[in-house]
Amino acid sequence: MLYSKYCEYSIRALAYLYAYAHRDKYVMVKEISEKTNIPHHFLSKIFQDLANTDWVISKKGKNGGFTMAIDGKQLRLMDIIKWSDGDQGLKKCIIGGDNECGRDERCMMHHKCSILRNEIMSFFETMTIYDVAEMNPQFDSKVILINQD
Repeated sequence: MLYSKYCEYSIRALAYLYAYAHRDKYVMVKEISEKTNIPHHFLSKIFQDLANTDWVISKKGKNGGFTMAIDGKQLRLMDIIKWSDGDQGLKKCIIGGDNECGRDERCMMHHKCSILRNEIMSFFETMTIYDVAEMNPQFDSKVILINQD
C-alpha cells in the first residue's frame, strides 16, 4: 500500500498484541511471529524499536514479553505510519517523482489524486489498532478485545 513492510508488520503485530495481551500477561515475540506470519528476526527488530515508544511495555525473564501500555482505541494507524515511515510518502505526487502533491498547480491529476489522498489520510487518522484487531479474521473473536480498563 502506501507504507513499508516494516510499518505493515508493526500494525499487524500491534493488533495481535492488543487482541491477546492482558495487563498481567505478556506475549513473546516468538508467539506473535508464528501467529501473524511475520519473520521472527524482523519482528524482533520492530519490538526493539517499539520498546522505546509509550505504546508497549516489555518485560524480561521467564514470564516476559510484551504487552500494550495504552488502549488500542487510542493508537491510530496514522500514529504508527508516522512513527515507522514518516509522512513523506503520504504527501508524494503519484506522478511527480519527489514532488509533494499539490505543489504544481499545473498537474492534471492533482484534483483526482488529492480527493483520494484525503480519503486515505482520513482512513489512517480514524482507524485504530482496536479496529484492526476487531476486524482481523485470523484472530479468535473469543479472545479479541479484552477489556483493558
